[in-house]
Amino acid sequence: MTALRTFEAAARHESFKRAADELHVTNAAVSHQIKILEESLGLSLFRRRGRAVQPTDAAKRFAGRLAQAFDTIEAATMDLQGNPMSGTLRIAVTPFYGSRIVLPRLSRFHALYPDIRVEPEMSATQIDFSKTDLDGGLLYGNGDWPGLISIEMQEDELVPVAAPSVVAGRDLPLSASEIAQLTLGYIEGQKDDWTTWLDMMGYKEAPPARMIGYGNRARVVDLAFSGHGVALADKRLTAADVAAGYLVRLNEALISPGRGIYLAYPDTEFPDPRLLAFGDWFKREVEQI
Repeated sequence: MTALRTFEAAARHESFKRAADELHVTNAAVSHQIKILEESLGLSLFRRRGRAVQPTDAAKRFAGRLAQAFDTIEAATMDLQGNPMSGTLRIAVTPFYGSRIVLPRLSRFHALYPDIRVEPEMSATQIDFSKTDLDGGLLYGNGDWPGLISIEMQEDELVPVAAPSVVAGRDLPLSASEIAQLTLGYIEGQKDDWTTWLDMMGYKEAPPARMIGYGNRARVVDLAFSGHGVALADKRLTAADVAAGYLVRLNEALISPGRGIYLAYPDTEFPDPRLLAFGDWFKREVEQI
């Protein structure tokens, strides 16, 4: 059944990559399932031209009939279960990210899915799902958590921000040399983000003399709010504060360090459709920030 579902998605999209995105698996997993099905049937289902794939005429007809069959199965299952898109969905998120990004938009999800009630668990997101009743979490990192499926919601795009008082009377954007003379805040373990940003700007002078490490993103951005330093912070995370005039971008040049926000949940063959619907919605929301 897994191979058939994978084949139907790949044939419909005429793309292994898009099928992988829809099914929330890797490209390699799609290729593997297609190979299993082709070996089982004893025939080729796709014409391969480099990275492009196109289903054969027979495969297109087969995929169409499979789609109808899957629709029938889904309808029968929903009839048996009642409405699976209902009930409470508990999602962990840090208070900092939750208050700035999730909560201001949550009413729009509830308008789309009135029978689902999302309850954000505002807490640290080092989660052992086996010991909680959480359904998923919006986790910050590189997406590599053993035993969890992770779907990228947004990638960090870091720019230097500070309170308006820091740049009072100065013309923007500030140069890398000017910024390097200020107090630079960083998350402990991620000090190299500043090195990467300065290198990208062609900075060749002495390393910044004043740098302060903090345990999390909230503390680093608090440094910027206070007027005592500069934070290298995600554009989306600080967009509302910049728009309100609480922070200013000292320079629009940005770096992407390979971290971001992921929707993560336990690796299971049958993921919660409510959680996937939330993920699809939330990714669209943050893309518009």
